[in-house]
Amino acid sequence: MPSFEASVLDDRGTAHRRKLDAANVNEALAALRRDGWFVEQIRPVRRDLRSLTRLRIPRKQQIHLFQQMQMLLSSGILIPDALGKLREKFPHAQTRQALQAIYAHVVESRGSLSAAFTLFPRSFPPGLVSVIAAGEDAGTATLADRFGDLAERLAYEDANRKQVLKACAYPAFIMLLAALLCVFLLAAVFPRLTELLGSLGGRLPPLTRALIAASTVMRTWWWAILAALVVVPLALTALRRIPAVGLYLDQLFLRLPFVGTIYRQLTVALICTIYRSLYRSNKPAPEIIEACSKVVGNRAFLHALGLVRDRVMIDGTALSRALEETGLFPPIACMTIELGEQSGKLADALDRVARFCSAEAKESITSLVALLNPTMTILVVGGVGLVMLSFFQAIYQVVFVVH
Repeated sequence: MPSFEASVLDDRGTAHRRKLDAANVNEALAALRRDGWFVEQIRPVRRDLRSLTRLRIPRKQQIHLFQQMQMLLSSGILIPDALGKLREKFPHAQTRQALQAIYAHVVESRGSLSAAFTLFPRSFPPGLVSVIAAGEDAGTATLADRFGDLAERLAYEDANRKQVLKACAYPAFIMLLAALLCVFLLAAVFPRLTELLGSLGGRLPPLTRALIAASTVMRTWWWAILAALVVVPLALTALRRIPAVGLYLDQLFLRLPFVGTIYRQLTVALICTIYRSLYRSNKPAPEIIEACSKVVGNRAFLHALGLVRDRVMIDGTALSRALEETGLFPPIACMTIELGEQSGKLADALDRVARFCSAEAKESITSLVALLNPTMTILVVGGVGLVMLSFFQAIYQVVFVVH
């Protein structure tokens, strides 16, 4: 049976807290009133709240949830009724658990929808919750549009991730097979050839000896190599926590070819999407920029958004000018935003910039994938070819010594 916790007043107006078990909130209220208490607030006690906060909802289910919320709210269904329908019929079990907690927070505890989503920080980060809060403040119709924006954004990110993983899967499998073949030759075949040539009074060719020496080093110092692979990322992570070092490393990351460009384009598109959503909900510019900062993990962009906030809030600088001064936003994007400010259609301008940067990022990802496949193929063929060449040189040397 569910448990409830209530803030109540006695006949003298003294505040108390009472806990009780009841089938639902109405029965709990009736029981407290029968005992002579005046109920100020009542909420369900979620014994498993800690485990729920660690719940991670898959990206595909998040997209489905936001699409369903958009459809229900745009049809005129109220938020509690929409949550009630979804918590009973949503096909994914973990998402149903989250929806039950969200429903309890909104309906039974009289909390806001955005605050209910904050119960699951691993699935719904602060920037996403800010978009929901802005739509919630503006009304049900606007909230439905914000859920649609979030579903579209998550679907775009998921499609890009799947494209990259799909492109890397086959080359990675071929590289694994090639590595296993090389390990077999170096660990099992070459030592026998070395012994055979030694017994016949011959020597292995220089290329074969170099590969065997390299394999010997790896077999001897494998623990040091493995430790380096673990320690170096941990050291970089620790250094990145230092503000100045983290800012410098993130700036270097943005200068990387392909990867840095794609990340910058996707981040600009994300910032413009969130800014547009909150701007349509009549949020002030400093609050919108602060919400954008919560979804950006790169310190260079965080620093830039802080400068933009100060320039807009303190100096009264136009948004397009402040963005241009950071050097992280494309000139064409800043020009489009400036035209939107001048014409009073900033939301439309931000939408065009977001779509433009998303299209540019998708094109860059396609180019990277097209370049990745032949590059990995060349590396695999080159590595295996080098090992096979040394192998056949050793076989030829054995035949030569025998004859």
